[in-house]
Amino acid sequence: MYSWTSSPTQAHREAEREAKTTEEQANRHKVRVDDALRQIERLTLACQSMWELLRDHSDLTEDHLKAKMLEVDARDGMIDGKISHEIIDCPACGQKTNTRRPFCVFCGQTIENPHAFK
Repeated sequence: MYSWTSSPTQAHREAEREAKTTEEQANRHKVRVDDALRQIERLTLACQSMWELLRDHSDLTEDHLKAKMLEVDARDGMIDGKISHEIIDCPACGQKTNTRRPFCVFCGQTIENPHAFK
């Protein structure tokens, strides 16, 4: 970090070092974002392929799919286009707990995530 007591040359070197560090961090984050976007595209392709297989080899329709998506979306009490964590009763102690955690905060019981894809 730049110090007012530093000489201009030292301050310049410190600023360059900080800029380089920041640039390296930005590059690492860009790689992670690019990887996440590729993964999202691949998962989207897999989901579309699975849906087409089901549709083509069963009596399921687009309306069935949309209704199920709405049902799954609403499970957490909000229709917001995403699967959120649910508040459930702990199977061991009965206290309310959140499926975001892998265990009950009251008794320590392992909580199974109800979503295979989360």
